[in-house]
Amino acid sequence: MPTVGGAPVPKGEERMTVWRITGGEGGPGGPRPERTAPRYDVVELDTPLLRIEGAADAPWLRMSGEVDVSNADDLKRALRAARARVDGDLHVDLTGVDFIDVAGLRAFTVEARDLAGREGLLVLHSVSAHIDKLVRLIGWDAVPGLELHCRVRP
Repeated sequence: MPTVGGAPVPKGEERMTVWRITGGEGGPGGPRPERTAPRYDVVELDTPLLRIEGAADAPWLRMSGEVDVSNADDLKRALRAARARVDGDLHVDLTGVDFIDVAGLRAFTVEARDLAGREGLLVLHSVSAHIDKLVRLIGWDAVPGLELHCRVRP
């Protein structure tokens, strides 16, 4: 089992990396630009199939790649980690997600129910038409705490 500072690291957590963006206009001593979007500075997961980035100071995750049964547990861990960093609603940008199966959708519904119990929402942004259709066919669009924002059709 890998260790950090002599302490064992739980399975799955050993892949977490924290990045800090420095330099440029926002670097030390320079002017700080206004933030209009979250800075994704925490890499929750980075595998050939799926990348999940978080914002340490905002309730956002950005995903790219594919979610299936092989990485649904990784998605659950990333959602829990993001929820632990912030209070209130959790937002997930799915712009870069090409595919998601029922196991991945189930991870979202479980998290949405947990957030609803704390008076929060799981808001999925840039949901593709086929993912939106799948959620509605299964009936998970009625899950408490889950809100879908779909992509604009071209």
